[in-house]
Amino acid sequence: MKSMTGYGEARQKAGTTEISVVVKAVNGRFLDPRFHLPKEYFQFEAMLKKHMGTIFHRGTVDVYIHRRCAANLDVELNIDVAKKWVAGYKILAKSLNVPFQSANIVERLSALPQIFEVRDRSSVQPAEKKVLLTLFRKAVASCEAERVREGRSLKIELSQILKALEKLVKKMEALRAEVNSGIDDRIKERLRRLGLEGSVDPARFAQELVIYLDKCDIAEEIARLREHILMCEKYLSVKEEQGKKMDFYSQELLREVNTIGSKANYAPITELVIQSKGLIEAFKEQVQNIE
Repeated sequence: MKSMTGYGEARQKAGTTEISVVVKAVNGRFLDPRFHLPKEYFQFEAMLKKHMGTIFHRGTVDVYIHRRCAANLDVELNIDVAKKWVAGYKILAKSLNVPFQSANIVERLSALPQIFEVRDRSSVQPAEKKVLLTLFRKAVASCEAERVREGRSLKIELSQILKALEKLVKKMEALRAEVNSGIDDRIKERLRRLGLEGSVDPARFAQELVIYLDKCDIAEEIARLREHILMCEKYLSVKEEQGKKMDFYSQELLREVNTIGSKANYAPITELVIQSKGLIEAFKEQVQNIE
């Protein structure tokens, strides 16, 4: 079992070029890889995405790759932009009726990002490409290790929730027999209080009692609850993707519990239903983190 959340990074120098790779994964219904690359690495995006597809199957995965090559930098002066800035300063000084001071104008212009442009004139060599791929695999592996580690914690927590839910289902089953055994007595007592005890045909009473029991009995729902819990426990141990399947079963668990709550008109069972819904909501919330 793996979580969809993880983080990994790696950095190294390839000659005079420093490369850093960061992989950040968060929850998502489908696999959504997002690459943030320097323009020199655009050509490698398809190859990196293909490797990512062998590791990640769900989630939003952001890949940030930075490249710094100080030895091959060109600094270009945008003289036309500088002239326009000077002209703008002069117009501003004239509009405000203040003298134009040219003493510090060069220093001020130097601080503007538009005046000097830094360009990387280096091309990607085979050795640099090899380092990039190695770093990418390391960052992905680091992120994957964190997802596996968090997945182990999720598995323990989900297993505990299922065990607690199973105990509540056992209590419901015990109360079901208690409720069903006393229904005929409660109906007869109600008829007696209404003064109708002797006026009801015994055969008709037995027929209506069977119909009433069929409407109120929660045996089928309890059986399906047990089956859903068993399936969830099974998926906790398999190596394939479990997230979508367990999300489906969490909805089915909640459906059966809600049906029990609506059919069983008995306060102790209602209390168990409320507790069960709390556990299922916690289960469903944690399932959202599973790949």
